[in-house]
Amino acid sequence: MTEQDLTDEDSYTYWCKDKIRFADLDSYGHLNNVAYATFAESGRVDFLSEVVKGSLDGQGEGWVIAKLTINFLASAYYPGEVKIGNVIRRIGNSSVLIEQGLFADGKCFGTCESVLVWADSKNEVSRPIPEKVRAVLKRYMKH
Repeated sequence: MTEQDLTDEDSYTYWCKDKIRFADLDSYGHLNNVAYATFAESGRVDFLSEVVKGSLDGQGEGWVIAKLTINFLASAYYPGEVKIGNVIRRIGNSSVLIEQGLFADGKCFGTCESVLVWADSKNEVSRPIPEKVRAVLKRYMKH
């Protein structure tokens, strides 16, 4: 797997947007560190619920997050809009690696890596990613 420049908007295959809320700010007036995780979640949920319908409804099999890594690169401020880039970087037997970029005012202020596991929500065990889901995810990979 070659390393992508996650600060480059061309690295992403799926985009969505969110708003910076006043409640997202810290005492210094810039985006609180927890808001970065919220924007990453917002992007993942938008992406996965759009491309794998029903995979986040909590019924039967679907995605659960196993790991989230955030790189804090710059500050972002209220008011504003966040563009969230998503790309599939790796598909395993039961897990997927999603990389994300958080952009505001034309600059990348954070990057994220999320490992999600395909799981049976009732029995709380991982399951192999179904072939039809794997095929959809492959469309959003970038090598």
